[in-house]
Amino acid sequence: MLVNMLFARFKAIYTHKFASAYSNPDEVKLAKREWAIALKGFQEPLLAYAVERTKEVYDWPPTISEFLRLIHTAYKAYGLLDPRTAYFEACSCRSDPLVYKWSHPAVFFAASQVGWYKLKSEEERVTWPLYEENYLKIVDRVIAGERLVIPKVIMIEDQQTLSVNDLTRQIAEELAISEDEIVPLFYYTQKTQGSGIRQRYRELSQNKLVEMGYKGELPK
Repeated sequence: MLVNMLFARFKAIYTHKFASAYSNPDEVKLAKREWAIALKGFQEPLLAYAVERTKEVYDWPPTISEFLRLIHTAYKAYGLLDPRTAYFEACSCRSDPLVYKWSHPAVFFAASQVGWYKLKSEEERVTWPLYEENYLKIVDRVIAGERLVIPKVIMIEDQQTLSVNDLTRQIAEELAISEDEIVPLFYYTQKTQGSGIRQRYRELSQNKLVEMGYKGELPK
């Protein structure tokens, strides 16, 4: 459907030049198949932005490679990295992700979905497809207007005065699971102390930990 929309835009923009590039139905059918393969995973907002850029850059309908380059400039328009660059950043900062200054929270959260341990221990042929899939999903959320906030290493007042890192490590050890599965559950600590939304997120995290076998109480 998106490729049909794309070709309709190209036809309207380039008129006879488009007709010259795609002179018969069989050529159009084959071209659409190749474009569909190349653009798999990209959502409408990025494609729409790239189409607008084609009008400024190209006098003739762009090739697939030219259009893909324009899509990468679309990421920049939203303050995002392209998937490959984001992957390299995630891999280079996987040892201590909560203290690194990320170029965009989407890079961090995509890596969290893959798992920091997996990024450290598995080969690129395993982690890259997983990262790309998760990153594109998060990009869609960012484009839709969602604001992502990375948990900070802060001190949480409880009986032991543990930091987020310390408490994450403690819970992971107690449950014998990866710290990567615990980190997102502390997202609630980024919300205003005493607010209803912080309380709701904390309750969700607490319930999740109880299901996993944790018997402790998360700090408020």
